[in-house]
Amino acid sequence: MEDLPTFYSTLIPLGFFFWGPALVVLTLLLSWLWARSLKIDRALESDFNGFTREDVEKLFSLYGPERRAIYRNKLLPADLAFALVYAVVGALIVTGLSMRGYPWWVAALCGGGWLFGGLCDIVENLAIARLLDRFPTLDDGTVAIASGFTRLKLVLTGLGFIGAIAAYYLAFKPIAA
Repeated sequence: MEDLPTFYSTLIPLGFFFWGPALVVLTLLLSWLWARSLKIDRALESDFNGFTREDVEKLFSLYGPERRAIYRNKLLPADLAFALVYAVVGALIVTGLSMRGYPWWVAALCGGGWLFGGLCDIVENLAIARLLDRFPTLDDGTVAIASGFTRLKLVLTGLGFIGAIAAYYLAFKPIAA
């Protein structure tokens, strides 16, 4: 029997469009549970309205030195790993849809939210780490960078979930037709 040409590229398998987003949701859940187990409130990282220097001073003062150290040395590295996971999944969604013949802009709309949201999360984590390292001295520029990238991350990550659903539909659409 002769071998038939593959309908899709096998570099990024079709199952990735389900299991990639499932991995993002799982790591999000594990990151949230990790923060709760460490008793660290992540108020800065989930504030859609951004935060000010006063907000950071108040929160870091409430944490005390022990919880600030836990936040800096345990929680931020875990959040960085989560950011890398969803940035890579976003990049693979863009690549996978492009390889399946969709225009680059369609692929970017589907995976770009997680790709760029993950990159924003990385910048946010680095800025928060700098704030933690230098507390009680806080730089207004670093606070503004952390706050701005937090807001951007939250919007892009939310759009990334919508994009992942669209990517799933687009990836499986030719099979259903």
